[in-house]
Amino acid sequence: MPQTVCTAAVNRALRAVHRPTSDGELVERFAATGDSDAFSQLVHRHGAMVLAVCRRITRHHQDAEDAFQATFLVLARRAGAVNTSRAVAGWLFGVAVNAAREARRRSARRYNRESLTATPPETGRCEPDPDFDIRAVVAEELAGLPEGYRSLVVACDLQGESQAAVARRLGLPVGTVYSRLSTARRILAERLGRRGLGAPACLVALAAFAADVEALPPVSDCPSPHVTELTEAIMRRGFAVRWKLAACALLASVAVALSGEPPKEKPIVAPAPTAAEESRLILGLGGHVRYLKSDGTEVSRLTGAEVVKAGADMPTRSLSVGLNSDVGLTTTVSEIFGPSGRIAPDGRLPLNTRKGLYMLTPGDSLVVKPAKAAAGEGALFASGNVPYIVAWSPDAKKAIGFRIKRGLFGSVYEHVLIDLAAGTTSELKVPSMHRVVDWSPDGSWFLTIRENKTWGLEGLYARERVLCKVSADGKTSRALTPTGGNGPGQSVVVESAVLSPDGTRVAYQQWTTTLAQQAKEGPVYCQGLDVVVLDLDRGTRTVVASEPGGKGSGDFLQMNTSFGVRWSPDGSRVGFLYEHREFGTPFIVAWRVGVVNTSGGKVKTVFASDKVDKTPPTALTTFDWR
Repeated sequence: MPQTVCTAAVNRALRAVHRPTSDGELVERFAATGDSDAFSQLVHRHGAMVLAVCRRITRHHQDAEDAFQATFLVLARRAGAVNTSRAVAGWLFGVAVNAAREARRRSARRYNRESLTATPPETGRCEPDPDFDIRAVVAEELAGLPEGYRSLVVACDLQGESQAAVARRLGLPVGTVYSRLSTARRILAERLGRRGLGAPACLVALAAFAADVEALPPVSDCPSPHVTELTEAIMRRGFAVRWKLAACALLASVAVALSGEPPKEKPIVAPAPTAAEESRLILGLGGHVRYLKSDGTEVSRLTGAEVVKAGADMPTRSLSVGLNSDVGLTTTVSEIFGPSGRIAPDGRLPLNTRKGLYMLTPGDSLVVKPAKAAAGEGALFASGNVPYIVAWSPDAKKAIGFRIKRGLFGSVYEHVLIDLAAGTTSELKVPSMHRVVDWSPDGSWFLTIRENKTWGLEGLYARERVLCKVSADGKTSRALTPTGGNGPGQSVVVESAVLSPDGTRVAYQQWTTTLAQQAKEGPVYCQGLDVVVLDLDRGTRTVVASEPGGKGSGDFLQMNTSFGVRWSPDGSRVGFLYEHREFGTPFIVAWRVGVVNTSGGKVKTVFASDKVDKTPPTALTTFDWR
């Protein structure tokens, strides 16, 4: 036994010693200390892929090598700005495409100038390639994908990395990587389809960007004027700063390192993916944020006290205890804690603090940071003016905020586009009486709910709520659900909706009413709900779950009011939140969460506040599935 324990300990130590340093760690090490060995390892790992991209786009050996050197010069200068939580290879791919395109343009202009005086010798030109235009288009569209999507395509489709390995490296559930990669492939296919390229040609073109198995060109410690000018052009265009050549000493050591054989690492056997599901239902309720497995098992919880201790300056309010505000005790208490809207794709929670918009990163050690404004030192938005976040871009760099303002004839909706990366906000133009509930993965349109209002005895009220597709510029909109009543006592009222991870389907909750007969009161309309999945391509609508109102056991009535719907990260299930009321003895008001498979099956109630808590909480702040 002692020998077995010792052997296991030695094996663990050896695995720790031979664990390869991640790209993110190498970039951070170089950015912090200027470590030339770290930079050399990055060149060795990704140089072949970068060179392949440059050659496929330029079709000229010298231009490709110039673009190759310029790409890594940009990395040397901008290492501190690289998002190391995402794949570095995807970032390099985008820079390489820009460098190669710029090198090709400069080479063409140079050729035209020289051809006016003499016939220039053509050296370094690759053999004619009939698929050159296709590859250039594929590279251009792939580089144009959001960084989070581009990184997954580069890692899985170009570098052959498994989805499980990518998930472990990025710290994401495998299902999330699968759904995002599917979305990235679909968006790329749509963009290429608009340019006349079919799937077979795209696959061939992607395969051409795989790394070339041959020696990398040397990186000179004194770049040529062409490389220097090319690097300056990329920096001006991509980062709006002037390149100052400060990397000669670094590249001298890199050139020496590249002259030898790359370091050989022992193969690492990747552990098997975790069998347990890693996605979490997130429920902000009663001042707590609960993280649940899809079967309702609570795995962790955030409290307001923990968030305040981590540095969040949460709002407070005055509470009077007595007959009125003038008689009795008055104290200051914290507002009920909860995120100010939807959870970001990277898991961060938006907070409405007394200092503006802050972002909370959960984990063993909570991190609270301001969403910094470009102007000044503070956070975005003033105290009390932080909007409720209703949608995020896939890379979590932009969000859409929502406010309700009281007008003369009722509520007026206001939407704000929040650019967290740039630290700016701007008004989002959306048609009147439309409320944004989600954002398409490619950013080209919004999912909204339009209120059709009418006058009644109680004033202006929403007769129906219609699901709509609105263009990103707010100029065009199209109804996705029918308008008009569904019969006596019923109207088409869509309360909540959300896009699937790949953007091809919508899950929404629609109110229903049931006529119930009571012995004393007579006929009573009881509210219920349907969960519907709309296929945007086929135009079909399927009811996957139903929680009708009506008579419960005995003569009491029950009603179910919809409050939220979310997709699982892999797009296979839908979770929905509703308020359940039983008008009996005792009177019950409870929150419930149901989960249903979109391909069919029974609804499973995974959370019921009246079953979990002795005193069911009533304050709801958020509902999500990440």
